[in-house]
Amino acid sequence: MDFEEILVETDRLVFPALAAGDGPVVVCWHGFPDHPATFGPLAQHLVAAGRRVVAPFLRGHHRATAHDMTYADGLTLAADGAAVARALDPPVDMFGHDIGAGIVQRVAAAWPELVRRGAAGAVPAPAAVGAMLTDPAQLQRLFYLFLFQLPGLPEALLATDRRLVDHLWATWSPNLDPGEHRERVHALYGDPVLSGNALRIYRGNFDTSLHDPRLAALAARSEAPAPDPLLLLAGADDGCVDPRWFTHDGLAPGSRVELVEGAGHFLHLERPDEVARLLLDWFTS
Repeated sequence: MDFEEILVETDRLVFPALAAGDGPVVVCWHGFPDHPATFGPLAQHLVAAGRRVVAPFLRGHHRATAHDMTYADGLTLAADGAAVARALDPPVDMFGHDIGAGIVQRVAAAWPELVRRGAAGAVPAPAAVGAMLTDPAQLQRLFYLFLFQLPGLPEALLATDRRLVDHLWATWSPNLDPGEHRERVHALYGDPVLSGNALRIYRGNFDTSLHDPRLAALAARSEAPAPDPLLLLAGADDGCVDPRWFTHDGLAPGSRVELVEGAGHFLHLERPDEVARLLLDWFTS
């Protein structure tokens, strides 16, 4: 897919984004350790179906926004997602993967008027997250979450040679060869400022000094179940989040949960045809 890089001007920040196609917009939010270009194979199918794909870089994940990461909590990222949706003539269809899945779920909960149809990949509904964090086997899969709380060590690991990035990709999607995307992902997280921003997102899960106090009043709403149906997608071979956590618990009536066979965590890159089919069916239903 030949993306063009565009700028999405919002009332919060100017977001660099990759874009392709014409028609109704599908906003695609990436996760970690990832890059918006990995939506390329999926975008090829969506564009062929008459959609315009806009895949922004997360705040702090592009040199243009490298120093715009004062706050790094999930609600800050969700407010970014809402701002991008407003700038793209809402309501928009939205798909998020990994960290991006959290963006979609929070935008759908706190700003439902901005999301026409929302879909989240590789992260279950908020109702499952609390239970996940009490399960020893799942906690073992999430070792990186706790590693990233340490001062200095994860920065050094990412700066040295990106073997940690390769390990996460290999264990989360054991049958995937990332090909050309490996170089892109390595370049992004080989930049110490950008990788430091990614670490701040994970530290924001526990460090309330990284939470934007101006958004505090929205926290209860953003963490509640979305009032409208969502589509949850899980890879059957996901080595990061056990697919058994993907249930309808806490989802609005009419929501769907789909298991994608032959895919791990990076399901949009492993099975772009099937993920596109599920998304297009969801967006048009």
